[in-house]
Amino acid sequence: MAKETSNSRVAWEHIVREKDKVGDAYYKTSDSVAEELHNDMVGKTVIITGVTSGSLGADAARVIAAHEPKLLILASRSEAAIAKTIEEIKPTASAGTRIEPLIIDLSDQLSVRAAAKKVLELTPVVDVLINSAALMMIHKYTTNAGGVEMHLAINHLGHFLFTNLIMSALLKSDGPGRVVNISAAAHRIGPFRFDDYNFGEGEAYDPTLGYAQSKCANLLFTLSLAQKLGHEKLLSYGVDPGGSITNLFHRAPKEEMLKHGWLLENGDPSPALLGGLKSVQQSVASYIVAAYSPEIKDRNGCTITGGIVDDTVAEHAKDPEAAEQLWNLSEKLVGQKFNY
Repeated sequence: MAKETSNSRVAWEHIVREKDKVGDAYYKTSDSVAEELHNDMVGKTVIITGVTSGSLGADAARVIAAHEPKLLILASRSEAAIAKTIEEIKPTASAGTRIEPLIIDLSDQLSVRAAAKKVLELTPVVDVLINSAALMMIHKYTTNAGGVEMHLAINHLGHFLFTNLIMSALLKSDGPGRVVNISAAAHRIGPFRFDDYNFGEGEAYDPTLGYAQSKCANLLFTLSLAQKLGHEKLLSYGVDPGGSITNLFHRAPKEEMLKHGWLLENGDPSPALLGGLKSVQQSVASYIVAAYSPEIKDRNGCTITGGIVDDTVAEHAKDPEAAEQLWNLSEKLVGQKFNY
């Protein structure tokens, strides 16, 4: 475990050093970036997964709703969660903004297929898909109905299936269509475990490694989309939003947070954690850049950190062979091939 612990520290040190690496872009917020990109945002049909109140996805929804989208589809497994977020963003939404709820349980392939079917009934065109829903460091080993470890099932596999099932709508965008996959600095912890992605059916499970593997998968999926569909003019970007305190942070097991030194015994954030954090709005600035900026069109498949292209992504998360291997495994796990 020594190497894995060391790699966990490398991931955290990357978060702490982000301010020095990206310069003035670090201080930009989702609102300030959206003001700059307003003309690129108007009239777009956008889907965001993971929009529970207090999440990065919810802030992305708030900002996008204020910049005249044609249609904003908010996806979550909870109808009540979507309704709460819609109520929160209504006061600042553009007049006449159409917002539609979409129920999706990313751990359940039947739910994912039903959600994709509804999207194609709602709209023939999708301009931007932001795959933001995530679980983080589940303490107890858990699988979905298909027997896939839950971080991988929700953070990657559900999004893999959903994205491909609505690909026909993304490819009809004049934008061209964009897919934004939300990863994390945790992708640096280690490569995808192709020989044991299910952690020995739980015997070798570690919550941090489960989360890290899924975040690596997000970037490999991003690369695959760019490789396979770049010729169709689909744009695909990863985002490392950096560290901020969201509902995802609050749901993480206390044992894991203590282990990494991110919490004090009384449950308060530790000084070490606070030293690497930025606001939710600063984190979501990278969402807006990835979803709309015309300046990154020639960097298809790249990752955005701190609002700029991040050329320091771990090698194992931008390996074309690993990306293809993951694509093939993902097709096997969802029981469907997507040939492009």
